Amino acid sequence: MKAHKEHRIACSPARFFELMFDPDFSQRLNREGMAVDAYEILECDVSGLIWRLRARATPKDNMPGFLKKLIGASFSYEEVLTHQAGSDRASATMIPSAMKDKTRLSYEVRVTPDGDACKRAMDWEVEIKVFGLGGQIEKFALSEIERGMEASARYYNSHCQKPEQK
Repeated sequence: MKAHKEHRIACSPARFFELMFDPDFSQRLNREGMAVDAYEILECDVSGLIWRLRARATPKDNMPGFLKKLIGASFSYEEVLTHQAGSDRASATMIPSAMKDKTRLSYEVRVTPDGDACKRAMDWEVEIKVFGLGGQIEKFALSEIERGMEASARYYNSHCQKPEQK
């Protein structure tokens, strides 16, 4: 399944990517804005041409019962986010703690100028290969992704500063 969503974010594209790869901002975004139970930066490197951020998140436990039985009591995922400095894109893969061989989660972010702000377009791909349940799990995952995209847009907009106000 695929999902596409666009949001207007109150900062320049360059500032957006600075914030996206800022460990402190990323921590606050996930804990405060997206209300995950736990979030840990495993690696962050913005020193070269390719920026990389790797983190582990444990989302709130709001899974349907059938999914809890399938994957177990605790669930987390590792996100690997990359961005070529100066480009208008970043991409990420998410590796779940359960059903790694049956799950594919990834997204691409494109950020373009929009007046004194920017437009963030996110394209998600979700594929769960579990006979008879894959579609239900994908629908649940996409509803969580949709909630997360809305929450992150609100958080960026409430915390973005224009570059000249840094």
